[in-house]
Amino acid sequence: MLAKVLTGFTNLTDGDLDTAVANAVTSLDKNPNFTLGTTFTQFSEAAMAYHVALGALVTGGKPATVAKDDAREVLEALFTQVAIMVNQQAAGDVTMLLSSGIKQVAAREHHQQPMPVNLQVKNGDNGAMILSVLHSPVGDHGTLFAYTPATNLNTDPNSWTMKNVNGHKATLTGLTPGVSYRFTAAYKGTDDDVPVWAPPISKIVSD
Repeated sequence: MLAKVLTGFTNLTDGDLDTAVANAVTSLDKNPNFTLGTTFTQFSEAAMAYHVALGALVTGGKPATVAKDDAREVLEALFTQVAIMVNQQAAGDVTMLLSSGIKQVAAREHHQQPMPVNLQVKNGDNGAMILSVLHSPVGDHGTLFAYTPATNLNTDPNSWTMKNVNGHKATLTGLTPGVSYRFTAAYKGTDDDVPVWAPPISKIVSD
């Protein structure tokens, strides 16, 4: 098993996520070992937005909690994207992985996840899209859903917008009605291997 960094962060507490993200942003900023492009810019901006949202919890009440949860959802998806890119570019090089500032995966039994089957994409209410896959046959570790406008010529789902969930169903919001998107999914493995993506499905978001 190649050395890798974590790609799932849903189990971290709010404070631990804030610390982990700060370490990654500091370590990856201008890091010559990695080429992360606009994904890193979006990640660092989401990290700051989440940090500010955490600070607002002290006096903000319920609206501040909702804002924090929304900021965390965006941040977790971007953190996963960055971590996947780090794993791909490091290709098991421990020195490179350590320079990323992201915690490495502990050595454990290999359970490569297969390609998801029966990816379903349905229109929801108010322009939302509902995605689902069947349970993984080799263990329930959650799912990565990825999507992008059909006009995006980049066919690598690892560079698309992601939603990281512990289950096998996700509701995507904030999409543009009337626009065609491509959607795909990959199971999260126990060893954080590079995701095996299902063939993308194209669908127009309804009003």
